Amino acid sequence: MSTDPIYFELTFTVKPLEPTRDVLVDELSALPFDTFLETENGVKAYVDQSLFNANELSAEDHFPYSSGIAESIEWTISEIQQENWNAKWESDFKPIVVEDRVSVIAPFHDSIKADYELVIEPKMSFGTGHHQTTYQMLDFLSKLDTLENKRLLDMGCGTSILAILAALKGASCDAIDIDSWCIENSLENAERNKVSINAWQDDSCQKAKGPYDIILANINRNILLDQVSDYVTKMSASSELWVSGFYIEDLPLITDAFSVHGLSLFESTDLDRWVAAKFRIEN
Repeated sequence: MSTDPIYFELTFTVKPLEPTRDVLVDELSALPFDTFLETENGVKAYVDQSLFNANELSAEDHFPYSSGIAESIEWTISEIQQENWNAKWESDFKPIVVEDRVSVIAPFHDSIKADYELVIEPKMSFGTGHHQTTYQMLDFLSKLDTLENKRLLDMGCGTSILAILAALKGASCDAIDIDSWCIENSLENAERNKVSINAWQDDSCQKAKGPYDIILANINRNILLDQVSDYVTKMSASSELWVSGFYIEDLPLITDAFSVHGLSLFESTDLDRWVAAKFRIEN
């Protein structure tokens, strides 16, 4: 297993904000960037340092469409340091509530009454429920009456917020992430919420013991397209694959690519153009 990646944080300031930001994120999604946080003036984008040469960054080469419509695109680059992540998130992390069914708080917040209250401390891991994709996946899970006797796999688990909610609803959960700090954080968050999950570091699900009733993959478009064949090997005829991390414009591409592997779309939602979608094996 490779050592943990160091991430670049690119903070983009764009004018005008819309539609430049949306077009920019579309272009970043086609590159190795795997997480985005919208800001008042643009977006913050995160990329594994080993996958992207920031020294060669130019608007014309990497962002031809957004640079063509923008008055200006400016950015700064910094490395994400693990020891700074807690302070960063404590300053930004506000409680959220998903339709009164799920509340997500940090350990330093007051309790918020909901059917399920999750206490999540992100540390270096991505996934607090604030992003539209995670919110929609939480919404999917929260609508299920029970997950008793179900097996669930959370790919790219981050904080394992999704696996933890599933475990609270009775599922037996495995969680995988490429970053070891995510695994450490996942296990800490599971203990904090008084549930047990199996979590390990990997860049694929090939070592997972399928089949699973539900596979969650809240990652990004390119990784989903690359790994869907692996997901299918961990499914049975009754399994479902829930995916997110892409824009509504990408849904036809995802649907067509998944159909090659025998999967059909049966439900999707969108929030601020971000999509969460459910697939199952075609009969």
